[in-house]
Amino acid sequence: MKTHSEHPFPADMEAAVSAEIERGTRILGVAPDDDPASIVAAVDAFVYAWQCGDRPPQSVLGAEDAPFTLGAVWGEQLVRRFRWEWRMVTFHEHSDSVAPGVLSPDRALAVYPIHFVMGCLEDHTVDTTILIAFKMLDAGKIASTAPSSYANLMDGVYRIIPRIATPRR
Repeated sequence: MKTHSEHPFPADMEAAVSAEIERGTRILGVAPDDDPASIVAAVDAFVYAWQCGDRPPQSVLGAEDAPFTLGAVWGEQLVRRFRWEWRMVTFHEHSDSVAPGVLSPDRALAVYPIHFVMGCLEDHTVDTTILIAFKMLDAGKIASTAPSSYANLMDGVYRIIPRIATPRR
């Protein structure tokens, strides 16, 4: 039995992601056509700062919107740099739950940027490894994985010494 299946984004989801990329790059102070590595660095820094308690006003970016906005910006950089694709992924081993993800062309690797960002924003002890994962991909330092395995890249990216945010009081 297949563990995963995928489907194209519905038109409304595709439009929402595009709008959030535009909004997110504006919030991050980068241009949508800047180098993907610099945009990912801005996402990583913003998420880490959020974990430390440095959050923008609710009117700029609220906690309910932040994962989608920042995840869309990050995911789009994987598309731009590595020619990955946005897809809706169904997890058959998890009650057929569905999540938006960015998939490598051979489907060996996947990143679920919205869910990863959500985890970081909700728990300051989650190491924000967004930039290190991007740099590892860019340098070809990710172990080979079987095609069509949909391995979650973020499950295997760790620092030797985790960078754990300390929220300000």
